[in-house]
Amino acid sequence: MITMMRRYRRTLQVGLLVVVAAFIASLFLFGSSGLNGGGGRDSVATVNGESIPFERYQRRYQAYVEAYAQIYRDRFSQELAERLGLPQQVVSDLVQEAVIVQRARAEGLDVSDEELNAQIQAFPAFQENGRFTLRRYQEFLKRRGLTPVAFETDIRRELTRLKVEGAVRGGVKVSPVEVEHAFVLRREEIRAQWALVELTPLIAAAQATDQELVAYLGKHADEFRQPERRRVQYVTLAQKDFLKPVAEADVEKYYAANPKEFESPRQARAFHILARVPETGGSEAEDKAKAKIADAIRRARAGEDFAKLAKELSEDPGSAPKGGDLGLVSQGEMVPQFEQALFKLKKDEISPEPVRTPFGFHAIRVLEVREGGRKPLKEVAGPIRDRLAAEAADRAMKARADEIRPPLQAAKDFMAEAKTLGLTAAESTIARVDRLAGLGAPDPLEEAAFALTLGGVSTPVKTPAGLMVLKAIETIAAGVPPLGEIRDKVTVAVKHQKAEGAALERATQLVADARSGDFSAATKKAGAAAGETPRFSRQKPAEKLPGDAMLAALQTAAGGLTAPVKTPQGYYVLKVLERVAPDMSALSGERDKILKDVLAQKQSQAWESWVSGARAGAKVEVHRVPSRRG
Repeated sequence: MITMMRRYRRTLQVGLLVVVAAFIASLFLFGSSGLNGGGGRDSVATVNGESIPFERYQRRYQAYVEAYAQIYRDRFSQELAERLGLPQQVVSDLVQEAVIVQRARAEGLDVSDEELNAQIQAFPAFQENGRFTLRRYQEFLKRRGLTPVAFETDIRRELTRLKVEGAVRGGVKVSPVEVEHAFVLRREEIRAQWALVELTPLIAAAQATDQELVAYLGKHADEFRQPERRRVQYVTLAQKDFLKPVAEADVEKYYAANPKEFESPRQARAFHILARVPETGGSEAEDKAKAKIADAIRRARAGEDFAKLAKELSEDPGSAPKGGDLGLVSQGEMVPQFEQALFKLKKDEISPEPVRTPFGFHAIRVLEVREGGRKPLKEVAGPIRDRLAAEAADRAMKARADEIRPPLQAAKDFMAEAKTLGLTAAESTIARVDRLAGLGAPDPLEEAAFALTLGGVSTPVKTPAGLMVLKAIETIAAGVPPLGEIRDKVTVAVKHQKAEGAALERATQLVADARSGDFSAATKKAGAAAGETPRFSRQKPAEKLPGDAMLAALQTAAGGLTAPVKTPQGYYVLKVLERVAPDMSALSGERDKILKDVLAQKQSQAWESWVSGARAGAKVEVHRVPSRRG
């Protein structure tokens, strides 16, 4: 909960007003040109003749990047974005949106002018003193070169998608019989014997002849297809080789010249008790939560231990076990309502009344207050020293790179000249990655390698490893490399295929033998690993059993055998020894939660079905968008 509170103002929220906010934020990054876009090079796709403008793709891509950056934080990078397939996700999302909006229009479910106006007028950016003003709205559009038609068209699309989804999900109901069935599925337990025909020893024992390698490559060429590549020779200058000690006088000078960099915000050691208010709770739930917190404040002010009250009453699972301790909170970290109340309190004070935030009502206690101010030099000298050393090393590294490039350019033998210069050269291949536009800067080495003519030497290229100077020596066309170059990969693939076939054959025979005899004997004959599970259910999974194998057993009658179940480890076969029906008297305590879960599942299925129906028969053409290198 506290993590959510701290991210609340930065996290992408699902809601009509936030859609408007996200659209506005995107304009700061991408501007407004081409909002009505056409086909061809100005669009990323066409859906039933309607073009999806490139600028809309850019805005949506940026929203995805920001969302993933919050999830992955420092681990997020452009390479990770590519591995996650963000461009493809964004194009797919936009295509789906177009299909939804088109069907919504056909069914009369698109957002009306009145609904659109209401949402725009409710947005704070267009208000003065809490009221919408046409002047603020027009000034906003004028500053960004937007027409009302262009702006409102994009907003209407987003709102229509949310409106339709809300209508579809809102029409879903769950019957008592469905709740009971879900309860049984969750709580029914089984016990099973299992056998595993493992792949690893079969792969190790498999052989691959030249004839088999040739045949496999012929049938599975796409598995080994590679893009266009450049073979390059290169040298690397690493920052660590240029690091030198920094004088204390330089550290002091930097500290004096950059006072704002070392200002620390005001902080408070905060504790809280939370009573949630459900989104659909209504006034009764609101009053109940407020009364609960008011009573907690009364008890705390009467002398009861605040931490004990938090453990007893708080509905924040993150802080309640710690007595409501939120740690040191800086200004700007929390949702505004919480922060405003928090920083009005002095040390050891408790909020005089319940504090309302989007999460519910809070009682707040401050244990310690740390006033903001400039950090002393001794606390920041280390980081300053590291920064100055790195900057000096970068300058020295750049100067050395500029110095070695001319002789490397002039040399007939790049590798030999590098050795003369006291450098270690290496050789590698760099592939051309086909990107959708909007991904940001491509890989710098790839950019440099494909910008060079053969025999050319690059300017210094900045990479995580340091500065690199490279020479392009060969272009390798896209296609499937000769078997000699990829023999090891093809051999692995052939062995894996043969091992899978052998494992499936053994597992199938194991099932046949077990049906007419003893399961343990059949397992031993197949040379399979074996074991027996304790009772497990969908709610209480077996610890070491893969999910697919567990599900197959849960769907099998007592005394029955599963078909061979493919897993990364090999093929499982299971025999169900016992099925235990759940205690139906426990349903009453879980009914509400199960109802909520089943409803969410049915709503998702209904929405997916509606979208699939809308997309069926749609004519979709995804365009290839040129990368920045053209």
